[in-house]
Amino acid sequence: MRMPLFSKPLASLTDDELMQKVSIKDDDRAFGELYRRHARRLMGFFFRQMNGDEALSADLTQDAFMRVWTARQKFTGRNFHTWMLTISYNLLKNHYRQDEHRKEYESFARQSEEEIEGNDVVSRMDSDDFDRALIQELEMLSPESRLLFSFRFEEELTVPEIAILMSLPEGTVKSRLYKLTQTLKQKLNRYDHI
Repeated sequence: MRMPLFSKPLASLTDDELMQKVSIKDDDRAFGELYRRHARRLMGFFFRQMNGDEALSADLTQDAFMRVWTARQKFTGRNFHTWMLTISYNLLKNHYRQDEHRKEYESFARQSEEEIEGNDVVSRMDSDDFDRALIQELEMLSPESRLLFSFRFEEELTVPEIAILMSLPEGTVKSRLYKLTQTLKQKLNRYDHI
């Protein structure tokens, strides 16, 4: 006999099922379970986008979950993770628009044509050195390029999901991903052995 959706233990429910409980019944325990599952990863996402500013990343994480709660009745019942990232992406765009971040937002709004200057290291490096070099190169990217990298390679979203999230045509997402990966490949080519 199959148990009804709302009598299962919270830990056994999918994210979408939990969000349905939040949406329909304002279930704060289900919301707490979603927070427990996603807060750390979402903070890591913001941490990477804010170049390691831990306090700002924590604030943005809290703001994102507050917006999830506020918009709970707008949840359509499909793919909570993508829906939450959409809210987080919009929160980042709003953050970049603030006066003290105007210059950063302008960089975010247009796709940079400048190549990223690499670090000229002669000796062979192990994978830890590669990770540090990749992080350094990512920090030099525009906020939009960092987001694109994060959505595809850290959050593991598909091209169609990214296109919806960033309100871009799929072809644009593909071409920007191609350009981004080629740029990173060129800048990190000294690590081909890893």
